[in-house]
Amino acid sequence: MKRSFKKIFPITLALSLMIGGMSFPAVGGAEGIQDGVHKKVSWDSKKGIPDFVIGKLSDKKVASKSQAVRFLEENKSLFKIGAGEFRVKSESTDELGMTHFRADMTVDGIPVYGTDLYVHVDANGDVYAVNGQAEPRLQNKKWNQKVKLTGNEALAKAEEFLDLPSSMEYTAKDSSLYLYKNDKKWQPAYLVELASLEPHAARQFTFVSAEDGSILESYDALADAASTGTGVTLDGTTVQLNTFESGGTYYLQDTTKPMSGVIETYTANNRTRLPGSIVSDSNNVFDSSVQAAAVDAHVNAGITYDYYYETFNRNSYDNNGASLISTVHYDRYYNNAFWNGTQMVYGDGDGSTFSPLSGALDVIAHELTHAVTEETANLVYQNQPGALNESMSDVFGMIVEAYNGDTDWLMGEDVYTPGVEGDALRSLSNPELYDQPAHMDHYYVTSDDNGGVHTNSGIPNKAFYNIATSIGLDASAEIYYRALTTYLTSQSDFTDARNGLLQAATDLYGEGSVEYNAVNNGFLAVGIDGSSSGGNETPDSDTFEPNNSFNEAYGPLVSGTTYGSYISTSTDSDFYMFEAEIGQSISVELGNLPGDYDLYLYDSNRSLVGASENAWSRNELISHSAGQTGTYYVEVVGWNGAMSTTTPYHLTVTIETNTKGSKGNRKSN
Repeated sequence: MKRSFKKIFPITLALSLMIGGMSFPAVGGAEGIQDGVHKKVSWDSKKGIPDFVIGKLSDKKVASKSQAVRFLEENKSLFKIGAGEFRVKSESTDELGMTHFRADMTVDGIPVYGTDLYVHVDANGDVYAVNGQAEPRLQNKKWNQKVKLTGNEALAKAEEFLDLPSSMEYTAKDSSLYLYKNDKKWQPAYLVELASLEPHAARQFTFVSAEDGSILESYDALADAASTGTGVTLDGTTVQLNTFESGGTYYLQDTTKPMSGVIETYTANNRTRLPGSIVSDSNNVFDSSVQAAAVDAHVNAGITYDYYYETFNRNSYDNNGASLISTVHYDRYYNNAFWNGTQMVYGDGDGSTFSPLSGALDVIAHELTHAVTEETANLVYQNQPGALNESMSDVFGMIVEAYNGDTDWLMGEDVYTPGVEGDALRSLSNPELYDQPAHMDHYYVTSDDNGGVHTNSGIPNKAFYNIATSIGLDASAEIYYRALTTYLTSQSDFTDARNGLLQAATDLYGEGSVEYNAVNNGFLAVGIDGSSSGGNETPDSDTFEPNNSFNEAYGPLVSGTTYGSYISTSTDSDFYMFEAEIGQSISVELGNLPGDYDLYLYDSNRSLVGASENAWSRNELISHSAGQTGTYYVEVVGWNGAMSTTTPYHLTVTIETNTKGSKGNRKSN
């Protein structure tokens, strides 16, 4: 039964910095208070500066780019900036009336690579959030005088290093000067982009020292969706096509969309020259076997365009009506699909690993989402930002497929291993099924695949699944789209994604809403609680408070969903409720415990029917067969004053119907 508690009064020391009109905690602090305004701060532990700040951050209104720059300049000390200026690169106002200024840093007139700072202003002109990456402690060392190469010379150095064939035809060729950190040393460097489809597909980013022409780093940023996959052959369904007629010939060119460009589909005729030849027909019936892959590409590109336009009023990937160009029959037996920075490209597969990749709507939506990401957050295609890039494409690939009537949580199932029934490229609901981690405990550290972008994407994919199964796809899509286009930056990691999604949920539904809590819990369940950036955040309003009694119990809980919250004082206790039917099996699990917590289960009469009181730091588990139909209650308490305001416990209730006498298992919410 319940045990008595010894009352413990914790002593709290609050350290804050008063800078530029904003009050913030020192690193490791939880919050800053100025004029009674609550602020939440997430810290970058490596740099010792904040990466996401929420609250009323200035008494001065911000309504222009110059005022946004002034705000950042007034708060340079917060980011420990020794030298440099801010410049606003873009300004946008969203449907909620909020304005978002995107800025970066320059030192001696040279942009600092990887710096993206957003200043977010509400409809009243008040700054309510700042997030992104800055570079502290940089010094002005007359960097311009260290630049010895021109941009064209850097291009030549990159081409020489990559040993590119003379027949290479570029779809993109550019060099931009940055201050770049290599081996802990800052130096001016050119970022050279070389993209090509002939004689092979590539999109190489190379950093060339502007001082001596040496190669600092080089990686292939081709947004590749099909490292592994699932699928079937083209299914023979007859569909309507939007085509274009000229001189008696019909072309796969859709001019019916409200865009300045068009949707058009080409064939490479099993070569690598792009875009190839536009697919045409003499009688407007595209029914030959060689046309089938083009028909799928054309229709699926249109479905994806319609989703983004009808759901978010986004006009093509660039939100400016750009043409959507697809090429099918790329190369011979090509087991891949990719976005090359200009268009989508689809191979036919080898018939064993893949069937024609344009036959999967989720693959096409995945590729087009890479384009949307490039135009918005521009997540770099390496390490955690690259895994987030892949995850965003998987998320919206799955959502677009659901928009078209197919919700299965799988990626590429229509085209991967056509001879294997039920196989898929990836699973959002069960990433481990296809050798991806689903929790930060199993994060895969590797130098392959640009730091495991196709592997570690399983972790944020699982977080999305947790969220979507709690609040539905529509609300989840709104939150994810807003975070991608408003709060994520080029260097965002998994913790930044959590912070951005929480802020997006706050904007759309309110802090502490069901949607906000679903995001919080979805990331908690995969081991991302906001502390990985080094910050000790305050509990999210203690998540579900007030829930200190039976009458205040939070719920009903969703079966199988993990909820994160805090025992935040020595006398705190948390109550939850859920519904169960007689004969159902109830499992209550309490984990991620920062101290000696105990767990209790009560039936609808509020009588104790189960308890778990293990020794300190062990997980707690209760298994119970429901003896009656009705409301059940769970209580979480800290033994002898155990508590934490920095480490959330994880609570999961699973309810299953007894299979005896039935045709199978059925989970109940």
